[in-house]
Amino acid sequence: MLVSRNHRIAFAHYPKTAGTSLQRWFIDTCPDAKLLVPENPHLQVKPSLKMLRPHSLNRELGRLTHQSLKLWSPTLADRYSPLHTSLRIVGVIRDPFEMLVSLFEFWKREPAVADSTDPFIGCTQHHTFRDFLAAAVIGGRLPNYQQFFDVGGPLWHNTTLLDFESLRPALQAFCDDNGLGHARPLPTLNRSTGSRDIERYVDEAGPLMADVRRYFRWYYEEGIHLMIRGRQPLRAAA
Repeated sequence: MLVSRNHRIAFAHYPKTAGTSLQRWFIDTCPDAKLLVPENPHLQVKPSLKMLRPHSLNRELGRLTHQSLKLWSPTLADRYSPLHTSLRIVGVIRDPFEMLVSLFEFWKREPAVADSTDPFIGCTQHHTFRDFLAAAVIGGRLPNYQQFFDVGGPLWHNTTLLDFESLRPALQAFCDDNGLGHARPLPTLNRSTGSRDIERYVDEAGPLMADVRRYFRWYYEEGIHLMIRGRQPLRAAA
């Protein structure tokens, strides 16, 4: 997770959802933003919030409770409110099958993962797309959107999901909603070149398509209706 303490906003990077481009955009927009775990930019929301949980109250607070801070000064209350209870979280989701195809192709062509000892990543080098798909959605090797974004968790009410297919207008809507002004241009990084024959992958998946829909059921039944697509943002339900 990429966290801006000054803006109290965090970007949760689900794989193959334009996350590398969005990390650059986020840092340009919020220059203080830092990765919680630099070697793992895809850290899920729940463990990220656990890392942000303070071990003890800030010394400057003394014996004051958070509630008394609210009564005394809204500005101080916001300043000292623990990040794990007050962050605004933003992420991107896309059609799960297209995301899985994109991840498979990326790992297959990426030299840096060729010697990985992770059997799941190794599927892309030594086995078929069908094997990779089974490991992802039957073996649970890839968290689904509901797990990754901690749907129903403590900051779900403060989470905004953007539509991958209309990312630029969705980013502007997010900026408008969070007082960030005009959205900076979104850079294009790690994007595949050429056309993708998605139907070939559908044919190879065969009956596993039903497992994809089952594993990503939340996306198809709820998440698809929550995404920001343009000028009218929709908030995640509490």
